[in-house]
Amino acid sequence: MPFSVNRIVGLENLLKRPRVSYKISEYILGFIDKEILKPANILQSEKYVYEFTLSFDFGIPRPNKILYKSPYATDKRLYIPHNGFTTFEKTTKKIHLTFIGDDIGPDTLPTDYADIVYTMLTDYLLYNYKKLKKEVFDSKKELLDSNKINSYPYPAPFGQQKYILDESGYVKDWDDYVNKRTDKWIYIKDEYLKHYQF
Repeated sequence: MPFSVNRIVGLENLLKRPRVSYKISEYILGFIDKEILKPANILQSEKYVYEFTLSFDFGIPRPNKILYKSPYATDKRLYIPHNGFTTFEKTTKKIHLTFIGDDIGPDTLPTDYADIVYTMLTDYLLYNYKKLKKEVFDSKKELLDSNKINSYPYPAPFGQQKYILDESGYVKDWDDYVNKRTDKWIYIKDEYLKHYQF
């Protein structure tokens, strides 16, 4: 399956995000593809790139009014899948998955992050493909290579994290934006590196 993985957190969560390598997400999706999707012939068309965007939010709303109840949901973790996918320009199938957690942050360990990503993808696939079985995902999860997951740098340097907004910037005043005052731009990388050394 040709695929790409993007990660996104809101600007307000810049310093709360897991400081782990983007390669962990790619490893997890590649593992699921090889172990489960290829044998089941799911998401295997070579006509498309399957683009997964993993969105991380912090703090479950109270009261929790999210209607969908994942089989993996806990008091501290919610998983919200995409219904099917969105086809873009007949070449890309986009899938947006959301995780909301009370127990995730910059100190989240690589293996715990891998568990979250595995569960996000599992939840989406079980929600959309009825022939897939929870027991298969649960048993295959035991085969994840924790040595590989822990081999990526941790905490990952900024350049190894690759969240969607990392190369962008913003201005606080609309007038600065309209008048293209480049000296007023605040860049994500600069803000991040004020708090972390790398």
